Amino acid sequence: MIYEKKLSSFSELSRELSILDLDAGIRTTGKYNGKKCYLFVTRSANGFTSLLYSMKLLKKESLPDKRLLAREFEDQGSLETFLAQIVNKPVKAVSY
Repeated sequence: MIYEKKLSSFSELSRELSILDLDAGIRTTGKYNGKKCYLFVTRSANGFTSLLYSMKLLKKESLPDKRLLAREFEDQGSLETFLAQIVNKPVKAVSY
């Protein structure tokens, strides 16, 4: 069974990052270098990894397309500073 939790604010996203398991992640949308993008965040033993992908439209759905950026963060504060610049407001994210 897949568990997903909707997040609707940056503070909820921050709380979820603090308890993120190694086999879990967060996905949301944002804007990077003027392009709409999908953003995925996972946790590792060394910190956090964020992956940004451009959006591709397929019929009425948007899907991840080309990787725009992969970046690692040693601490949650650095990651949150980065996310604050990219994540769409209002926040619509999912923890899985």
